[in-house]
Amino acid sequence: MDFSRYGAPSKEWLEFVVENPAAAQDGLSNNDHATQLRATVNSARGTASKNMMSQSGLIDTVDIQTLPIPSRGNHYIPLRRYSSSDTQESRRGLVYFHGGGFLFGSEETDDYLCATMANTLGVIVLSVIYRHTPDWQHPSQHEDAHDALAYIKANALTLGIDEGVGVLGISAGAGLAAATTLRDLDIPEDRFIRGVVLSIPWLIHVDNYPFELFAEPRFSSQQQCRDAPVIPWARLKMFSDLLHADKSDPQLNVALAPNESLRSFPRTAILVAGMDPLRDDGLVLATKLQALGVPTSVSVFPGLPHGFRRWASLPATRSFDSRMLECIRWTLGLDECPKEDFEDWYVYGDE
Repeated sequence: MDFSRYGAPSKEWLEFVVENPAAAQDGLSNNDHATQLRATVNSARGTASKNMMSQSGLIDTVDIQTLPIPSRGNHYIPLRRYSSSDTQESRRGLVYFHGGGFLFGSEETDDYLCATMANTLGVIVLSVIYRHTPDWQHPSQHEDAHDALAYIKANALTLGIDEGVGVLGISAGAGLAAATTLRDLDIPEDRFIRGVVLSIPWLIHVDNYPFELFAEPRFSSQQQCRDAPVIPWARLKMFSDLLHADKSDPQLNVALAPNESLRSFPRTAILVAGMDPLRDDGLVLATKLQALGVPTSVSVFPGLPHGFRRWASLPATRSFDSRMLECIRWTLGLDECPKEDFEDWYVYGDE
């Protein structure tokens, strides 16, 4: 296995950092002060989301409601519900798990993305605000994800959802989405998840990396992209260490799950960034699912770092966001879903 052809910095990225040199340093510092870093990142993301909500007009066209829902351990977590204001009829549901290495994220940080999806796709978006490190260690995040899905399933009609849900996760949230999907498969006659979108997913514990799957260890994304911006090794290792988890825990290694467990996976779309140490987490899983005959769509954005869509002026950002919406349409089987040959490898820049 060798996907290293996607890892060299793209011309688009190199030109972008000439004009925006700070982007090349993103994630390279402050990796030993988790609580302070979380406060800084959450504040910046929350402010950016609030501004975009106002500028886009979504603040007037999307209804947002936060519901406290029970999770194990006698506590409650926020479930944030987004729906277009123009109709109250039941719709397809999309359960969303935010990214942030299990460290970042709050009720407001993903408002703009979730409101955009609700408004553009006409679905009910339910964002699960799971517990974060360092206050809560593994498996708290997975417990919240599983309990939230159980609540949504039991209260689907009240929440305005019909015909099951799709699941979308970004980065660490994609790990939650994948693990929650596996758990949903345990009861074949009562499956609730209809499709899955895993965006720049973290699907393998960093200390349990399957180097033996690659032509050479240096071709793996963990080694090839070790010093890439946004989540260089120091940042990624910090995220992982804060979990205090067993490196072989199946919930943190969905890409390495046995074929028998993956065989019944629902329709799945996976999007990866080429210059991302997590690139091969997604591509290992995609390769396995396709070999098992699971309907699988793969989208690769070569030469770009993890989470590059934070930079709105990058041309690839608009393409990535558009592709992610298409993936949701495809996995949920919405009326405006893409062409039949969507089950293929899309590579940005090859159009």
